[in-house]
Formats: sequence, structure tokens, C-alpha cells
Amino acid sequence: MHLCAFPEGTRSKTGRLLPFKNGVYKMASKVGAPIIPLSIVAAGEAHPSSWMFPRRSCRGICKVVVHEPIESNDKTEAELAELVRAAVIDGLPEHQRPLE
Repeated sequence: MHLCAFPEGTRSKTGRLLPFKNGVYKMASKVGAPIIPLSIVAAGEAHPSSWMFPRRSCRGICKVVVHEPIESNDKTEAELAELVRAAVIDGLPEHQRPLE
């Protein structure tokens, strides 16, 4: 079974990456499943957070960057969270990266 999760829990109003919630890492650690991080570039421009489905069609093009899988077997939830977040940030342009 494959599961797709969005660890931010909501859409960003600014287009910058939000903090991640821990549920994804808990699930992966519990079953020993790898996580395949995805960076979604320009989603906020193609479909702004103020738009609701299906009232308006999307505009523009998004790019999805697929990163190498990160194994969860030998990592704590905190280590897994750090590695996944770093991979996602690495695939984003500067204007979507968090202001950390």
C-alpha cells in the first residue's frame, strides 16, 4: 500500500514551506516504510490557497521534484523528519524556502 501525505497539514498563504507535522514520520517509523520526499514547485502560483476546488481551473505549471527514498528503519522520528525536510527544501527555489 502506498500513502501520499502532505506534512504541512495546510496550504501556505505566502508560498513558503510551512513547519511539518509529525504524523507522517510516526506512520513510517511504526511500519518501517521508506519516505520518498517530493518538492512541489510553484503550486501556490498555479493554484493559490484562496481558490477552492473545483470553482476555478488552475493556471500555470507546477514542477514536482522526486527525491531519493529515505529509509526509516534505522532512524528516530526526529532524524527522519530532519532528513525529509532538508530534501524537500533542497528541491525548492529560494522564494519557496522557509525563512529559517
